Amino acid sequence: MYSKNIIIELDKIDTIVNWENLSDIHIGNANFQEDLFLRRLNDIMDDPYRFTSFGGDQLDLILPGDPRFKDEAVSARTLAQQQEDFDNYCEPLFDEHERYMKEFGMEKIWYMQWGNHEYKSRVVTEGDMKRYCKTKHITFLGSKAFARLDIQFKGTSLMKKTLFVNHGAGGGGTLKALENLTINCEADIYQMGHLHDPMGVKRDTFFYNDKKNKWDTKEQILVNSGCFTTAVSNNVDQWMEQKGNKLMTSKPGTWTISFDAYNNKVSQHG
Repeated sequence: MYSKNIIIELDKIDTIVNWENLSDIHIGNANFQEDLFLRRLNDIMDDPYRFTSFGGDQLDLILPGDPRFKDEAVSARTLAQQQEDFDNYCEPLFDEHERYMKEFGMEKIWYMQWGNHEYKSRVVTEGDMKRYCKTKHITFLGSKAFARLDIQFKGTSLMKKTLFVNHGAGGGGTLKALENLTINCEADIYQMGHLHDPMGVKRDTFFYNDKKNKWDTKEQILVNSGCFTTAVSNNVDQWMEQKGNKLMTSKPGTWTISFDAYNNKVSQHG
């Protein structure tokens, strides 16, 4: 498992930091929602304190030879084509990431993970992901990782939060999957993708507060990052229709977590 520190230096003490994870983009799938993805990229680049990350399944990678492959369901038939399309879409964001590191010493893209469509594809290895991320100066964080976010003003820490970030696995209900992330893992924010169901939950958890010398409560946030593909297409019988009796939906969209370090508040919204 991987981990990293993320330091954000505020321009003003009350600036809000937004984190919008981009997960389950599925470049190469015919159901990929290009307009939505481009809008989210532009909004991230237009907001100086809106940061992002890649949560896995950037590429669809259901290629010829895969039993799920259907020609009508894909827009790019090779790894090379899908990777090139992804790079072309994200080139302006990669350029902005480089500028942030050079001018501000911060990362616009906090990390990149891989998902089941990459690590089960047999055409992408962990080494491939590490090499790709190195060329983009992005941290690779596997499929599960911890990140420690430290928001500072003039070099003084205002807020520290622990993020447990996941691509996610399995099926079932989204809320139950998010709750499962909290088992054996201590964090302030639990984040996953995979289920194509953008949503967020804020709840309280009990702990012992040494400063108050008694029990206390603190907030936990659980978020599913969403996706950029629909599940089905008109007049095409695809994998999602064939995989079982229960027809699954896929809701394109993202979810944002906002950090108000000055007021010690964290919120989440779609």
